[in-house]
Amino acid sequence: MRVVAASLAQRDIEGARRGLVLSLTDDEGRVGLGEATPLPGFSPDTADEDERALAELPGALGAIDLPLEDVTATASAIQRAIAPLSPQLRCLPAARFALETALLDLLGQRLGLPVSACLGGHRRHAEVRVNGLLTTSVALPEMLSRARALVARGVRAIKVKLRSRGEEGFARDLEALRALRREHPAIELRLDANAAWSLEDAPRRLALLAPLGPRFVEQPVPPELLHLLGARDVPWAADESLAVEGMPERLLEAEGCAAFILKPAMLGLLRAHELGQRAQERGLGAVVTHLFDGPVALAASCELALALPRPPLACGLDAHAGLEAWPEIPIPQLRAGGLVVASEQPGLGIRPWTA
Repeated sequence: MRVVAASLAQRDIEGARRGLVLSLTDDEGRVGLGEATPLPGFSPDTADEDERALAELPGALGAIDLPLEDVTATASAIQRAIAPLSPQLRCLPAARFALETALLDLLGQRLGLPVSACLGGHRRHAEVRVNGLLTTSVALPEMLSRARALVARGVRAIKVKLRSRGEEGFARDLEALRALRREHPAIELRLDANAAWSLEDAPRRLALLAPLGPRFVEQPVPPELLHLLGARDVPWAADESLAVEGMPERLLEAEGCAAFILKPAMLGLLRAHELGQRAQERGLGAVVTHLFDGPVALAASCELALALPRPPLACGLDAHAGLEAWPEIPIPQLRAGGLVVASEQPGLGIRPWTA
């Protein structure tokens, strides 16, 4: 298979954020889709940088040689095809995510298989649950009201982003979490400190959170320090640290690490799948999450969750308000009630469209 044409459509989302939808056409007329929507202030790349890198297609791509009977070879076939672009994509994970997604979409269509089956070598799960998302930056009554709505939808795991800063802020967050736990004693509670705690403060704060029974706290300390935290009263999970060179290998061996939080928009789709496999082989949990991006990226992230060797923990793949800025198109992997389901459609199951 050879890519003979490529095009980029743009979507202004809000503020300075911009999304890019990549369309690749192969020599038999199939069209594969990918998306690059970096998040300003969080992603290491920008939409302008991604656009420049993706504009070099398709001339820089090699041919994709894939025996039709060997679905397990899809990842290596894509890696060989994009090898000429690897230097440019090294620091542009959103562009890599878009390119890998579009190529997997093409190969899935060629093989008559969904992307999850191509990633996992025919292995895929029937369904994956999603987690709800709350933040302590809103008033407590509103936070509790949102929690009730999530539970009413059938969501069984809730992640709370701890937005307050300083000791007084942490005390307020702690009281809000206690109120949440009193109302929902059976819910699986996860917390996200967004790397805001120091290595000195983290052990004490984790001990104070322990009576609430959180499954883990995501990224309690800065990315380059996480492997030094060790086993604590509450397990912790790695998020931003996974993008630091050499850090995933340290974290696979680190005491206290409970899970890897896999954001393909920050890691690339194939890298995220690789890290998810390695984490599960070590007995760690895996959680796949979007980056509040558009429908193509969300569909690809759902396929990643369905492709992991073991069912992941409830994933951050629920529909979000940012999708309202995109054309309203069906995402075949998402179902009401907090479920990601295996699509029976080849590739991503999303037809070519104009952003």
